[in-house]
Amino acid sequence: MSEKEHTSEKGEQYRPRVLICIPVLLTGGTEMQTLHLVRTLIAGNYRVTICCYHEYEENIAACFRESGAAVILLNLDRKQGIFRLFRSLRRVFMEFQDAVVHVQYISPGLLPIIAARLGGIRTVFATVHQPGRTYGLRAKCFLRVASLLATAFFCVSRSAEESWFGNSAVFAPDSGKRRRHYTIYNMVDVARIERIVKATDRLQLKKISGLEGNMVIGIVARLRAEKGHETLLRAMSEVVGTVPEACLLVIGDGPDRARLDELAGTLGSRQHIRWTGEKSPDSVFPYYAVMDAAVVPSRFEGFGLTAAEAMAAGVPVIGSDIDGLREVIENGVTGYLSRAGDSHELARKLILLLSDAERRKHMGKAGYDRVVRHFSPEHFSRAILAAYSRLSRIHPS
Repeated sequence: MSEKEHTSEKGEQYRPRVLICIPVLLTGGTEMQTLHLVRTLIAGNYRVTICCYHEYEENIAACFRESGAAVILLNLDRKQGIFRLFRSLRRVFMEFQDAVVHVQYISPGLLPIIAARLGGIRTVFATVHQPGRTYGLRAKCFLRVASLLATAFFCVSRSAEESWFGNSAVFAPDSGKRRRHYTIYNMVDVARIERIVKATDRLQLKKISGLEGNMVIGIVARLRAEKGHETLLRAMSEVVGTVPEACLLVIGDGPDRARLDELAGTLGSRQHIRWTGEKSPDSVFPYYAVMDAAVVPSRFEGFGLTAAEAMAAGVPVIGSDIDGLREVIENGVTGYLSRAGDSHELARKLILLLSDAERRKHMGKAGYDRVVRHFSPEHFSRAILAAYSRLSRIHPS
């Protein structure tokens, strides 16, 4: 592209446009990673717009506006069907024909990619956040079609990429080799988490949370079956037999709250559990200061963001031996991996960790170092901006 194309008639710097498409803007890991993507692109001199098709929370939409992005809220009722969504997206894409379109590949992931191509969009990226092993043949066929239409697919871990495509490669900014799909790991704002944790009055937070005198095991996740809370509750009933001062801090809310509370009552462990309800990301980070260990007992995870965030706070993590968690947690070094759904193994590893302060300290430090090495904003920014520069047909000046 010539210098003339990079400059407006008034001599202003050329800033190419990016339209990021996402089904919902709710409190969740995908939305937070999308916010990181927005901030990275804006810092890289792109003009960014978010297009949300369906449900949204105004406070989450406000976060994107505050980051410098424009926000389009279609607010479409899902009952109106995919054809209404398709027509709405086509109209949006007609206004963004000079932009890169980046689709967060969440159902209905294929449809916006088709609409973008039919709308004349030249560069279409997509990011898939979940592993393919939990989906059926139809979903895998849809994604393969989408990958043929898209300029490139990004996956949040090598295990996610391999589960969809059969092979994987971490995107290398300095490599000239081109593929149709790559792994670009999610990022964790290490400095921000570290700053918030250090500023937290640990003793005061434990007091107001009803955790005085307790060893705290934390879980940060929406209360849904796939997050594995039931496994953790069953493990806790064993843990307190050996470590009676252990207490489980459950951060999050969701459709399984009543069922899980009933299970805790059945197991006789209600007095060892504190439920905080849903918290914003900024409200979650201080709680890492009171955790002696964090647990991510999920049935599947594309990446395992809460594991990486806990590690950034210097907290050792026990996670399920699955998918992206294997790439985040280094077993025996930054924490432990445990068979998904096995409450007895999880209990044994929790007891091992809670019974050894020196082990927790060393694993916490190792976890922090690992996040800095592999999942920092600097690594993410370098990869994303290099991918946009190399693979897209528009570039900032």
